[in-house]
Amino acid sequence: MSWLTLYKKEIRLTKTKFLLNIIFLLMVAVLFYVLIERYSPMFIMLTIPLIILHLFYLFFAMIDSLRLEWKQKTSFFWLNIPRTGWELLSAKFLAATTQLFVSLLTTFMIIYFLLKQSSGKFSDPTIPQFLFEQYQSFWWILFFGIFVGSLQFGAVSTFIFMMSKSIRKWGWLIGVAITLGAGWLWSRFQETVIYKGITEWGVILNTDTIMNSFIIHIDEIGGDPTLDMEAATEAVLYIGTTVVDIVVVVAVLFISSWLLDNKVEA
Repeated sequence: MSWLTLYKKEIRLTKTKFLLNIIFLLMVAVLFYVLIERYSPMFIMLTIPLIILHLFYLFFAMIDSLRLEWKQKTSFFWLNIPRTGWELLSAKFLAATTQLFVSLLTTFMIIYFLLKQSSGKFSDPTIPQFLFEQYQSFWWILFFGIFVGSLQFGAVSTFIFMMSKSIRKWGWLIGVAITLGAGWLWSRFQETVIYKGITEWGVILNTDTIMNSFIIHIDEIGGDPTLDMEAATEAVLYIGTTVVDIVVVVAVLFISSWLLDNKVEA
């Protein structure tokens, strides 16, 4: 069985749940549209939780996928497929990631549609104009921020689950403790010169871009911005940070794969 076959198998097994997820998003979109049309355009703010929920998409998707292997008593056959732990886990992880991408993209398209539809409902037309312009300018940053964050949570849940199956008694608790400890150490490492040296390259967004976005809007409505434009330009988002985050995700999955190959039992 090839890796691609494993990937397609995971997509097929989770297809029903994924389609239900998309149907749910569309139903919520219709509900929000009705609320905006009949009551208030401020109901557009209810789309924020939809975005935040995707941060935990892979966390629950991976736990559910792995849990079912043991619940449905297919773990013995799954573990004995002549493929490495990396291939088995990465097939599940990439299948869930594919569905995350589609679900998150659908959510952002829904928000775009609702923003356009609500634009004529505000008493002050500058409010929807501002919201729409900011969304058009920065949606992709929020998209990839949520996407990468979800990858991290997915890797963490995979590791914790593998620990729970490697150490039968209190394995999940040990996994959580290791995760929290590693998270604390990583936060300390992020404050070091070494971390900044390997991540602060490839500027995606800086303070100038953000400030200019606000000032252009204020100028358009005839305002008098009182912003200090002599402040030094600082980068706030780097490609390097994203690359390092993804490398860490891969590293955690490799550790989980090692546990699957050497410690986990059906």
